[in-house]
Amino acid sequence: MAVIFTVPSARLRTPRLPRKRTVRWFAHGLVIVLVAMVSMVGCAASIPQGQLGITKVDLNGTQELDDAAIKTCIASREREHFGFVLGGDPPSECGTPPFDEHHVPVNLWTWPWTDYPVYDPAVLDRDLDRIERFYRARGYYDAQVTSTRVIQSAPERTVEITADIDEGDPVLVVSWTIEGIAHLDEDLRNELRDAIRLEFGEPFDEYKYDQSKEALRKILGEASYAHAIVEGAVELSREERWARIVFSITAGMPCRFGQVYVSGYQDLTPRPIWGAAAIEEGEPFSISALEDARQAVYALGPFAAVDVEPILDRKSDIVDVKVKVVPGKRTRLAFGVGMEAGGNLAQGAQDAGDSFAQWDVHLLSRFEHRNFLGGMRNLQIEERPRLIFDHSFPSFQRPNLGNALSIDLRQPAFAEARTALISSTRWDLGPDPFGGRFYRSELTTGIGPERRFFGGKLRAASTLNLQLFREIKGIDSGPIPSYEVVYFQHVIQLELRDDPREPRQGAYFSVSVIHAGHGLPGDWDYVRVLPDARGYMPLPFGMVLAARALIGVMEVSQSRIPIPASDPGGFVDRLRRFGPLRHRLRGGGHNSVRGYRPNTLGDAVIVNNRLDSGGSRRWEASLELRIPLTSSFGTVLFADAGDVSQEKRFRFNYPQTTFGFGLRYKTIVGPLRLDAGFAPSNLQVFGKDNRIRDGIPQATILGVADGTVHFTIGEAF
Repeated sequence: MAVIFTVPSARLRTPRLPRKRTVRWFAHGLVIVLVAMVSMVGCAASIPQGQLGITKVDLNGTQELDDAAIKTCIASREREHFGFVLGGDPPSECGTPPFDEHHVPVNLWTWPWTDYPVYDPAVLDRDLDRIERFYRARGYYDAQVTSTRVIQSAPERTVEITADIDEGDPVLVVSWTIEGIAHLDEDLRNELRDAIRLEFGEPFDEYKYDQSKEALRKILGEASYAHAIVEGAVELSREERWARIVFSITAGMPCRFGQVYVSGYQDLTPRPIWGAAAIEEGEPFSISALEDARQAVYALGPFAAVDVEPILDRKSDIVDVKVKVVPGKRTRLAFGVGMEAGGNLAQGAQDAGDSFAQWDVHLLSRFEHRNFLGGMRNLQIEERPRLIFDHSFPSFQRPNLGNALSIDLRQPAFAEARTALISSTRWDLGPDPFGGRFYRSELTTGIGPERRFFGGKLRAASTLNLQLFREIKGIDSGPIPSYEVVYFQHVIQLELRDDPREPRQGAYFSVSVIHAGHGLPGDWDYVRVLPDARGYMPLPFGMVLAARALIGVMEVSQSRIPIPASDPGGFVDRLRRFGPLRHRLRGGGHNSVRGYRPNTLGDAVIVNNRLDSGGSRRWEASLELRIPLTSSFGTVLFADAGDVSQEKRFRFNYPQTTFGFGLRYKTIVGPLRLDAGFAPSNLQVFGKDNRIRDGIPQATILGVADGTVHFTIGEAF
């Protein structure tokens, strides 16, 4: 979802709803929300009779370790508050890192309906032991709780608990060795040594010790040693404060895969499961092959859970594999009401710059069948009647009626075990999503194979597509010719990020290639290539440095659309020269250069009262510093630059640079994002400005500075 506050003004004559009815619907929705809030306030929490409620738990003296991590391991909890935490996200479970990053909670208030944890002296006594055990697990063997205070408030029947802690000095790691690896090859020995998480001179941490043993097992398993045993021994002196660790390895014999057994599939056919697992008898055993098989079987679609486990026999070097599946619900039907704004019609991650200023309120019905006609085919149908506001949110101009229908069919095990045949159909009726301010019907359908490699990290797809475009008549700015395009689209994506939605480290690469005509039927012959690269680097204090670069080329060699005698150099002429509206290279907007409105970066003109944008060359570069302020809130400093040229050359002296800042608030569907991008006039073009920008006004923020403001969900890249 994206909301852009500045767009060109234009009017569209299409079916509309009365303004009063729209306002009435909005008012009814607001009343419903207020009633729900009042009803929740009425459900105020209370303390059981004869009990005391805990309002606060303080831990004093936590200098080296994080008290937020300690509190996850005790049962005496304070009442939940609304607020935020300085220093990023604290640990959510006991015994999970980080243990030494300090977090400062800022508690603002408590909601009336939040429960009071009940105070129990016996539980508190055990909690004091848990605190000391937590410190010992981190290497602080002399740590102790020196005193506790329980302050009771008689009228409210609540207590505040304070524990004073003396951490003492830690036991430090002075040495570690690995025994039993002399017969292994040198590369494997070095890999095993690099897997040890314990650092010399650092406190002996049981979590890192256990992590190290598990890492050694995985490396040996990946090297075909399925029966490998990893043991450890720790010698430590609390008085002299040192620890020596010895890891003992019994590698056993190298193993190979045997037979694959499948269970739990019920009435589904097991053949696609065997094929997707793709574990060949006689191949060397590896842990990654088991995980790859699990992901591939789960990707078939109809399963709620998939387990892939080795069947070990220590007397044999043959390892059989058991694949256990749990079928999920075959059919799903959902209905709802929602709102969307921004670039939801963009062509996917490889076309991230194609955003637009438009929002809608819609009904939603969705049907899914996970074994359509057998063979584990997955069918999804989504119908979305829409009231479309052809201006940026929160403009409440009278809406246009529209509709969006999508049908997706996925056939697993097509041609070979891990290749799927995908078919997708999209029909969109409504205003032009690229700012042209006309009403049209657009149907796009495609079919082709898709294959994932390396545990799903690499995706490759190739589809043959047909696009039909029809303008809805009755527009006052001249007709747009109908057109057809038949094209191939090839997409390769490499996902190396730790979290695709909110990445902290890693990289992402993609390339999209579209070629139309050249022997295929249709109204153009053209080729479009668009690579995209992104990188993420973690920094201290939870900060992330993110960078992106993309460069695109589109070559239109021929068009078979006739030019009307009344339109030389007009909209139709540009349609012939620059290709279909959907595939043109465009920039500007919330996922592009943020100082420009959607689709107005570089060359763009107003022709016959319509925005006509897109060109033959596109390049962009972005740099972001993402700074967490609390566990939920953050800020961003960014710089964007780029250009879209209708000339057949890249104009790197037209950087059209934007500087800005943004705010982030984490939600379950991604960060809520508010960005303000400023475009200094002296950093847009170096030298003479030959951009084609007839009728394109300069966007401003509150009439004060050149730039735009964007409100959306999800990171820019």
